[in-house]
Amino acid sequence: MITLRMEFQKIRRKKIALTMCALICVQFAWLLWSGSHPDESGRLQGWIEMLHSLPLVSVIMMPTIMSVLASRLADVEHKGNTYKLLNTLRRPGELYHAKVICGLCFILAISAAQFIFVIVLGYARDYAGHPEWNYYAKAFVLNLACCLSLYLLQLLLSMLFFNQMIPLVVGIGGSMLGLILMYIKMYSFLPWGGFLSSAQVRMDWNPETRVIHFYYREYSTLELCAVFMIFVWIVVFYTVGRILFKRKEV
Repeated sequence: MITLRMEFQKIRRKKIALTMCALICVQFAWLLWSGSHPDESGRLQGWIEMLHSLPLVSVIMMPTIMSVLASRLADVEHKGNTYKLLNTLRRPGELYHAKVICGLCFILAISAAQFIFVIVLGYARDYAGHPEWNYYAKAFVLNLACCLSLYLLQLLLSMLFFNQMIPLVVGIGGSMLGLILMYIKMYSFLPWGGFLSSAQVRMDWNPETRVIHFYYREYSTLELCAVFMIFVWIVVFYTVGRILFKRKEV
């Protein structure tokens, strides 16, 4: 608990929360622009359309946002070269756990802000009915898991490389890869494709009538394996990061 409190004290002047707010506001602007003037059909399908839009926005932006977050949390020890010095004050691995929990707090805040904004926006646009809370709850949990897996990957890279441009480039490349995967298939076993794998809504567009129909997805066995892979990546990145971080400290 002391190590976690110290972690928040170290980043007090780094304006990480302000950086995260600026990046999330870009997502909010995107969601505001898309479907800003819904017709009657748009209002009827508004809540399910929001569930369709959220993973698509996240798959493009979240890899970069997680790379920025991990880089900002990891570069304090790099700049001061304090890994071995900190080992004299507490057991190896405690700093890694503090950084994971600290990042998780930011991810929880980001995910909560996303879904609160979407729900408020839906009511402001007068969408028909109410959100289907069971689908929104599952979307929140899966979105959180995807963000955590990417954060653990980026934290691992940020600890390994002194030059923080390397993990940032990986994060930007992950965003571009996610954008490419959107046009190939709706699932992927790669860490950057978790948002697509966990998307609960699909879209059917009729080129003749130009009518868009959204419907809840029925997962195949392979697609369920892709969703399960999100949690496998969390375990893998956490375990590898903890081992490497402890070796770096001793």
